[in-house]
Amino acid sequence: MWTYTVDIFRDLSPGVKRFIATESLFGIGVGILSLILNLHLLELGFSKGDIGRITSLGALTIGLASLPAGYIVKHVGRKKILVTGMLLAFLSLTVFGFATSLGAVTAAQVIWSLAITAILNTEIQLIFQYCRSKKEETSAYSLLFAVFTLFTGLGTWLGGYLPDWLHGQTSTYQSAFFVAGGCLALSGILRGLLLPSTHTRVGDAGETRGVQGAKPSNQPKRGHAIYFLLLLSLLIFNSGFTYGLLSPFLNVILKFRFQMEDGNISGLLALSGLFFFIGSIAMPYIVERWGSRKTFVFLFLYNTVVVALMALAMPASVFAILLLIRGTGFTMLNNLMDSECMSAVAEEDRNLFAGMRTVSRSIGNTIASFWAGYILAGNHYSLPFVLTAVAMLAGYAVYAWFVQGMLDKRLRDQS
Repeated sequence: MWTYTVDIFRDLSPGVKRFIATESLFGIGVGILSLILNLHLLELGFSKGDIGRITSLGALTIGLASLPAGYIVKHVGRKKILVTGMLLAFLSLTVFGFATSLGAVTAAQVIWSLAITAILNTEIQLIFQYCRSKKEETSAYSLLFAVFTLFTGLGTWLGGYLPDWLHGQTSTYQSAFFVAGGCLALSGILRGLLLPSTHTRVGDAGETRGVQGAKPSNQPKRGHAIYFLLLLSLLIFNSGFTYGLLSPFLNVILKFRFQMEDGNISGLLALSGLFFFIGSIAMPYIVERWGSRKTFVFLFLYNTVVVALMALAMPASVFAILLLIRGTGFTMLNNLMDSECMSAVAEEDRNLFAGMRTVSRSIGNTIASFWAGYILAGNHYSLPFVLTAVAMLAGYAVYAWFVQGMLDKRLRDQS
C-alpha cells in the first residue's frame, strides 16, 4: 500500500502537490487549537454547558454564512477566499489568546467560524480544480486529508506541552494560541504565493458551456441535479451530527470520565491523529479494490459497532484502543463521503454544493454539539456514544435508501 501511495503522489499535478504540502502547517495549527480551546475555557471558569453553547454557535455561524459564501466565491475566486479565510483564522486565535470574557470569546468564535466557512467553501473545489481527472480527485482528497490528520496529531501533541514550555497570562494556554495562529498565517501566506490562480479542466469547461447553451431543454435535468444535491446534503447532515456529538468534546470526556492529565490527553489524541492518517492513506487503496458501494456499507457498520462499544464501562486503556480504531474508520467514512459526493457533482454545481454541504454539516454539528454540551454538563459521559451509534445507523439508512443508487449512477456517467 505504501508503494501505491508513493506512486499516486508522484503522479499528482503540481498545484495539488503544493496544496498538500502547505496543509501541514494548517494541520499543526488546528491540532493545537483542538486540544487547548476547551481546556482554556474551563480554566477561565466557563462551564461545560457554556462550552457546548459556544461550540454550537460556531457551527451555526458556519451554516448561516455558507450559502452567501458560495456566491462570494463565485465572484471573487476560490484561491483568494481560501487565503483570506486562513488569515482570519490567525486573527481569531489571536483574539482567543487575549479573551477572558464571554463577549470576547464569542467574538473570537464567530471570527473562527467565518474563517472556517471560507476554507470549507473553497478547499476541496480548489484542489479538485487543479486535478487532471476524476481519479486524481479521489487520490488528491485522500492525501490532503492524510497530511492534515498527521500534522493535526502533531499539533495536538504539541498542544499538550506548549503551555508548560510557554507560559501565558490570561490562562496557562495563552501562548499556545499564538503559536497555532502563526502556523495558520504562514500556511495562508504560502498558499497565496505558491498556488496557481486558476486551472479548469477542458472537459468540465466544455460540459459547462454545453449546459449553458441549452437552457430550455435542460430544465428538467437541472431540477434533477438540485434534487441530487439535496440528497447528498442530507447524508452530509448526518456526518455533521455524528461529528458534533463526540469530536469537539473528546478532551473533556477523557479528562472527566477517566481523570486523565493534559499531557496524557494530548498524547492519546495525537496518536489518534496517526490513525486518522492511516485511514486517509488506506481509503483510495481500499476503494479501488472493493468499490465505493461495498466500502460505504462496511464503514457505516464498522463505525456503528465501535462507537457503541465505547459507551460501555471499561478501563481507560481499552477505551483508548477503541478510540484509535474508531478514528481510522471515522476518517475513512468521512473522506469517502466528501470525495465521492464532490466528484459526483458537475463542475458548474460545485460552488453551490460546497455551500449546501457546509450548511448541512453545520446544522447537524450545531444540534449535536448543543445537545452534547448539556449531556456532559449532567456528567453523562457514555450517552453521546450511544446517540452516535444510533445516528450512524440512520446515516446508513439514508445512504442505502436514497443516495446509493444515484451516487453510483453519477460517478459511472462521469467516469
